[in-house]
Amino acid sequence: MAQTQLTSVEPTTTSHATPRHPRPAGRAWVASTAGPGLSAVLSLLVAVQSLRLWDWRPGVPLSLSGDSPQVLMQVRAIMEGGGFGSTDRMGAPFGLNAAWFATGDQLNFAAIRVIGLFTDSPATASAVFFVAGYPAAALAAYWLARQVGIARPAAVTVGVLFSALPGHQRWFQHLWLSAYWVLPLGVWLALQVATGRSVWPARRALRAGTAGRRRAWLHVARTVAIALAVGLSDAYYVAFVLILVGVALVVRWATDRTLRSLLPGVAAAALVGVSCAVSLAFAVVARSGDVVTSDVPAQRTIGESERYAGRLIDLLLPWSEHRLPPLRFITTAYGYAAPPTAERHALGVVSVCGLVVLVLVLLRSVTGGRRPDQVVGALAAFALVSLAFYTRGGLGSVVALFVTPQIRTWARLGTVIALLALLAVGLWMTRVARRRTAAWALAAGVLLVGCLDQTNPGAAPDYARLSATSAQLKGYSAHLAAATSAPCAVFQLPVTPYPEEPGFGQMGDYDHVLPGVAAPSTLTWSYGAIRGTASADWQLALPVDRMAALVPDLRAAGFCAVEVDHRGYVGAADPSDGLASLLGAPLAQTDRLVAFDLATERPDATPPTPPTRDDVLRPVLAGLDSARLQRDDRGRPFQLLGPTATLTVSNLGDTPVPVTLTFSVRTLSGAEDVLVATGLPGAPLRSPISGVDQPVRLEVTAPPGSTKIELASTAEPVDVGGGVASALQLTDLRASSTAGVNVASTQQFFAASPVPSR
Repeated sequence: MAQTQLTSVEPTTTSHATPRHPRPAGRAWVASTAGPGLSAVLSLLVAVQSLRLWDWRPGVPLSLSGDSPQVLMQVRAIMEGGGFGSTDRMGAPFGLNAAWFATGDQLNFAAIRVIGLFTDSPATASAVFFVAGYPAAALAAYWLARQVGIARPAAVTVGVLFSALPGHQRWFQHLWLSAYWVLPLGVWLALQVATGRSVWPARRALRAGTAGRRRAWLHVARTVAIALAVGLSDAYYVAFVLILVGVALVVRWATDRTLRSLLPGVAAAALVGVSCAVSLAFAVVARSGDVVTSDVPAQRTIGESERYAGRLIDLLLPWSEHRLPPLRFITTAYGYAAPPTAERHALGVVSVCGLVVLVLVLLRSVTGGRRPDQVVGALAAFALVSLAFYTRGGLGSVVALFVTPQIRTWARLGTVIALLALLAVGLWMTRVARRRTAAWALAAGVLLVGCLDQTNPGAAPDYARLSATSAQLKGYSAHLAAATSAPCAVFQLPVTPYPEEPGFGQMGDYDHVLPGVAAPSTLTWSYGAIRGTASADWQLALPVDRMAALVPDLRAAGFCAVEVDHRGYVGAADPSDGLASLLGAPLAQTDRLVAFDLATERPDATPPTPPTRDDVLRPVLAGLDSARLQRDDRGRPFQLLGPTATLTVSNLGDTPVPVTLTFSVRTLSGAEDVLVATGLPGAPLRSPISGVDQPVRLEVTAPPGSTKIELASTAEPVDVGGGVASALQLTDLRASSTAGVNVASTQQFFAASPVPSR
């Protein structure tokens, strides 16, 4: 087939006949800037129509759902100088140390700081950053296309379609991932290595005459700038580029068979990796002083690499928000019929054609023995390996099993696959349309089809609703700030762990962030400290189901107001009435939020011995490591365990605390056995267990820090569904003490909280 005979041309080759005389300098400059300028303008026009930007107004966010509230608060923190998005506005009274959830992205953070010089609105800054990603991606892809010899009209097509990949217009909640303009730079590095082209100048060029030396050092500067740009971008894109460079090194070795030829590529990859590692190392230092109480976020498991991988069919199906209902229905119907994936990255019809071409190139090379052009062959090899990592049960799972599970969402390689496929389309267009008129006509046709296929103004943000919600939240927080003395820390109910934990009732994952996004600087909010650290987990010991006991605790902890989100208590007992009877009329409220003044408690409701700040903020917590919390048919909390489990007692204070632990345990097989608890003073505790609940009581004096109690039995595991085997069910774990400090277990907190939203 003709498609399998794609060849690249030198970057200086044009798609029309070479003129007999050199162009004047002015005309040459116009010719060299016309392509990039057209790519940038067209990509902006695509962004305008797909996002319906004529309806947007400064101060209105592009989304308030999903991860968007967290993104907006992170942008605000960065604008205010918070490293990695750390801020005192969240996680009161200790603040949010975002270094626990660091993603690198130093280049993106720097861009936000620059935009923040011109606005103090995180909604405006994030919207500008998001829209600017369109021309940035178009320019980067256009530059890469020209570097591999794609003619100017085809390069414009590649740039614009890459900037408007299916779903890009809905990626605001993944703001840093939407800055995928670094991927063409990384692919350039990989292509240079794979084809044996110059990544670094020859050593003798650095010592040449003035002009030659200048060109050589510019070459060095370009490579260094590209490597740093990639290395300081999102960690996912760093990983993807390093994979491609690794493939390129294998290709180079197969071609050249000398270690010397690999050194330039290894040096470039090292620069990318080291720059990312340095950024993440700063995050490790920034979180080194925090006290860890349990599993912290961003610690991925092997199974997540399977759950967050993609399916090949997702790449081929139309975008789930396609503008044509019949095509949209196909994808929707398949989504209902088959197990869903966490993220779906459709390629679009133009990229699918390019991917087919690359597959045919590989097949012809293998079956026909025809060696493809270097560039096309490298693109095909990159696409094949990217698909192998992208898909479920592929190389991504191998990496998770034998290297690290930290890079889990392999489906995001769909963006890389789309770029490789578009480059194949650009090379084909360059080959079939050599005359200028035909080339531009073909480019216009492909662009029209691609843009109509990849975007949908009907999926644009609902700016009227977003504006109304933003105005309501801003008015609420302003009213609350005016009604309290500055500074004021607001405690938020229901207590929700952060991040990556579902909200309760009908709450979204990060709805607790919304009141603080545009709030005055005098207000701080309890939600947002990192779960698994003492800064957040002190809240798990609060009596969240007993308002008369909770109010004195919050006052002792330094909070001036308590806020209730009604949507978190749908189907559960809303505490608003109880708070109103204790604290009087609300300070501020909306249709879903209500805030009360903690300074107005009735005198007859004050406990005879009020708790101290340390009693509340430095509690003792007990919990089972890595066991999912569930409720039985009586509403009691329980966890399923293997034959062994670890019960951790964390004392966040400075003095030992006597703690009593009680729970019920039974064997799932129904057999009789013995539960052995070690890690306690003296001999191990041995308690008989069977197929019915057996009570167990443990007495422990918890020293400061963590105490590990190992629970073990010889009970046989049984299948509990979903391919999971467990041996024991531990129910209603409770912790108590006479020491005066707050003491609780994670099961107690779970039982006292509303039902999660999922």
